[in-house]
Amino acid sequence: MSRLIPLLIFCIGFPITAAAQPTATNDPFAQQKIQADQAQQKGDYAKSIELTSQILQQNPNDHVAYYLRASARVESGRAQGNAKTIRDGIGDAREAIRTSQNQNVNYYLPYLYGMMNLAVMENKKSHGETALGVANQILVRPNLTAEERANFHYQRGMIYLPLNKPQEAAKDFTETIKLSPNHFAALLALPDAYALAGNNEMALASFNQVAQKQPDSPVVYNNRAMFFQQQGKLQEAINDFSRAIQIDPKYHHAITNRGFAYLEGGKPETAEADLTQSLSIAPNQPFVLGMRGEARLLQGKITQAIEDQKQAVQLDPQNAALRSDLGFSYFFSQNYPAAITEFNLAAKLAPEQMKVLNPWIYLAMIRSNQKPAADAKFQSVLAQKPETRDSVDNLLAFLMGAVSQANLIKSIDLKDKERANAQTCEAYFFIGQKALLAGDNATATQNFQQALNTNMKNLSAYRGAQYTLKKF
Repeated sequence: MSRLIPLLIFCIGFPITAAAQPTATNDPFAQQKIQADQAQQKGDYAKSIELTSQILQQNPNDHVAYYLRASARVESGRAQGNAKTIRDGIGDAREAIRTSQNQNVNYYLPYLYGMMNLAVMENKKSHGETALGVANQILVRPNLTAEERANFHYQRGMIYLPLNKPQEAAKDFTETIKLSPNHFAALLALPDAYALAGNNEMALASFNQVAQKQPDSPVVYNNRAMFFQQQGKLQEAINDFSRAIQIDPKYHHAITNRGFAYLEGGKPETAEADLTQSLSIAPNQPFVLGMRGEARLLQGKITQAIEDQKQAVQLDPQNAALRSDLGFSYFFSQNYPAAITEFNLAAKLAPEQMKVLNPWIYLAMIRSNQKPAADAKFQSVLAQKPETRDSVDNLLAFLMGAVSQANLIKSIDLKDKERANAQTCEAYFFIGQKALLAGDNATATQNFQQALNTNMKNLSAYRGAQYTLKKF
């Protein structure tokens, strides 16, 4: 199982348009609306929601307040990964449209943005398809201003992305930029759409264009750096992350991403320093804590790694990946009961993705003197026909004595080189573990070394071999 944490992806929201912004009039709530708008622009969504809710308690038909609260709720839900808050924001957007008698087209923006985020969060294309239908209806209206048309092309482009239509997204972002040349969100989104469409040449050209237009934006350099990193150009990525940090030393996203790049580049000590700096700016980042735990684990600092991973799990207890990472660290430190607990919790949270933990759970149970229970738990694997077993099943069957070492090696899928290397690493690790259980330390050492020889450094099996041999 791969234990590296993916790059952070940042999604630009939608602007509060001039047509929907509150202005100081004889409206008794005008000042509160201005404050709510300002709070949202600063990222204080809770304050914006509080202010607009107070207005709506006194005037349930205030469509501007509904719009502002819709925007704040959708942004807050996106930031927190909370689908219910996003749905509340979508409901507010509908109320803004209803109470205004559909007179302000901008009230559709938080609705579309909310539906797009639900499509991503819940992995349901139907949300995106519904939003796409609404966006299409709006864009055929003949009386849209250039600014409105630009914003809706941008929002439709964003909807195309979770529908796996990056080329259509790129067309919409291009149209947005034609209508509004300095539309920052579209300028940032266009190169990502090109990259998703596999057009890396256009993606780089687009990134370079936006860097020329916005040379003092740390977000631009951060995003281009992520593109470089995805292309395997780590030094170019680190250079751009560093440029973003130079522009804004408190821009913790770029600091985190540079730390990940150093981690990927085999410099865990440097990565740890960056991740520590990011946490000093924004302490409650579970994935960053998990990543720093990974960096410390790579240096043999297993006690510190476990502390980071425990804190990450406390902040995000429903995250299966963080749970499994903590389980691996407990396993490497030979705290097998704790490893079993975390592995089982991870498997319960994400049964399909965490099937890869089964051999580790079995082995941890054996190490905890629970062999009968372990055999009973995974007995169904032995009942399968050999040709129907996947690589995880084969590892389990080998540990349970139903597959020989020779047949385990023969079962490795050689059609894909990287997949074959991963399966080889895992096979030799578990062969080594079985030899250890039999008291054959010499054979165990040879097989752990074979696992290290694959150089599959992102695998838990590789890490397990490192810790067993104490090679860092």
